[in-house]
Amino acid sequence: MARKPRVVIPENPGELMKLTGLVYAQHQKLGTKSPLLILDSPTWDELGPDVLTAVAAQIRIEELEKELKALYGERDPHLASFTDLDRRSRDTLLAKHAANPAALGDYGFDVIAAVAPVAAAKKPANL
Repeated sequence: MARKPRVVIPENPGELMKLTGLVYAQHQKLGTKSPLLILDSPTWDELGPDVLTAVAAQIRIEELEKELKALYGERDPHLASFTDLDRRSRDTLLAKHAANPAALGDYGFDVIAAVAPVAAAKKPANL
């Protein structure tokens, strides 16, 4: 006996929107001859407008992801240099404001007050 074929429904939202759009388009193309007309509520006719809206949103999402990727490409090459410059600036300002490190807050640094270490408990001498 032949095995039943496996037909996958994508979990990835983009792939799901692509499949849904294709199924809906074929359903519309077949019109009154579509075998999907027998489906109970919600039907393709009920959700059709939502399909078009969701597919359009997915297309926009993919466009924005491409734009975002390009923006990361513009920003990321500078991060190592900026980190180094900020680190050296911090060190210079700490040297200048050794008596008042909170002054680095004027430059935008988060200054966290250091907590004095707790003195280690004295162990009793061995007798």
